Amino acid sequence: MPETTASPDTSTLPAAELDAVITGVEDRLAAWAAETGTALAALSGKVTGTAVDKLIRPVVEELVRTPDGYAAGAGFLANAGLLGPERSYIAWWQGEELEHVDALANFSPNSISRYVKSEWFRIPVETGQAHVTGPYVDFLCTDEYVLTFTHPVFCRPDGPVVGIVGMDVTVQRLERGAMPGLRRIGDRATLVNSDGRAIVSAAPDIAAGDLAAAEDGCSVYPVGRKFRIWTGATAL
Repeated sequence: MPETTASPDTSTLPAAELDAVITGVEDRLAAWAAETGTALAALSGKVTGTAVDKLIRPVVEELVRTPDGYAAGAGFLANAGLLGPERSYIAWWQGEELEHVDALANFSPNSISRYVKSEWFRIPVETGQAHVTGPYVDFLCTDEYVLTFTHPVFCRPDGPVVGIVGMDVTVQRLERGAMPGLRRIGDRATLVNSDGRAIVSAAPDIAAGDLAAAEDGCSVYPVGRKFRIWTGATAL
């Protein structure tokens, strides 16, 4: 169904507030990716797992322990070549206890095969652009519906993607922050991804992960790089 560009009304403020949350996540990742690339370049090719952990863990700790923050987990995944041919490395921690996710994979020379096909890793590496995956059920880390925001890391502007930094945001946490604003917009206001899959909805019959369609004549608000708010949505 056709979408109508939103005009200023009482929906504008809550939509802008949600856009600020998502944009804040995206901007933080972009800055982190730049900082990580600069730090890795300074190691002059002598990148080790220990060095990566020391570089990444303090940032993850800050992200997951920020009061009222949105990160459930975060980290870095090296592309093949950074630590050696055909070898990857994952430096990813989950929750305030900083549980090291899938650390055993780092002892396998074929560990990269566990991730290369994952959308959250593959697309930033292939395109050199930021990406967001989901909502999907994250069986590796949270066992919840999550959005995984990822950003490619470069050691030099014209160089290859040496890895990605990323952040997991649970739909449950985002719902707590977004639902009041969506309800102010309307009783069927829905935050959707680029495929029209619902992330958070004020409509009781639309759950996270459901496909939805914009109602005729509803207004649309862009949220971050990839998302939209439909002021009215219908479950498919």
